[in-house]
Amino acid sequence: MSRQSLLPQLTVNSKQVLTQLNSGQVLKIDSRCRGGIILCKRHHAEFAGYGAAVGGSCDIDCNRVIPVGDVSLIYPESYQERQKAFTTRQRWFQFTQKAMESSVPLKRAYMILIMLEKYFGTESTNSIPDDIISQLIGVLPKTVSMARQYKANHSQSEPLNFPSLQTVTIS
Repeated sequence: MSRQSLLPQLTVNSKQVLTQLNSGQVLKIDSRCRGGIILCKRHHAEFAGYGAAVGGSCDIDCNRVIPVGDVSLIYPESYQERQKAFTTRQRWFQFTQKAMESSVPLKRAYMILIMLEKYFGTESTNSIPDDIISQLIGVLPKTVSMARQYKANHSQSEPLNFPSLQTVTIS
């Protein structure tokens, strides 16, 4: 198959992508677009960023797809490309886990917001609904709302009572 884009625009029919994911088809988020997808499942959500595999047996139970940033899906052409994409998906999973290191829900919400902004920008991060972010890190939507407010009021300096931000390198 050719490396034709399945999602040239962020707003293209996500039902089509969801149908492909539910069928078990393996796709890859194009690394050139620097976007990602939040895969909503019954009781949680998972984030897959640029270069990551989506679909296959991992995402058959996906019930909603939320694009983040500039997203384009392609077919991985070879076994090696699929393996690399699944390894990248694991790195994005570690990215989310990094935000969940704190046992304090407000800190987790704050950390995921900062980390998403670093990779995808403020505008893209602000467009993600609170309930979706809450499913990524296991907090209530109200906690995400509070973290957004806190972040907006302390945008110029890192708050003293929040841990320093160490990030997972995605390559």
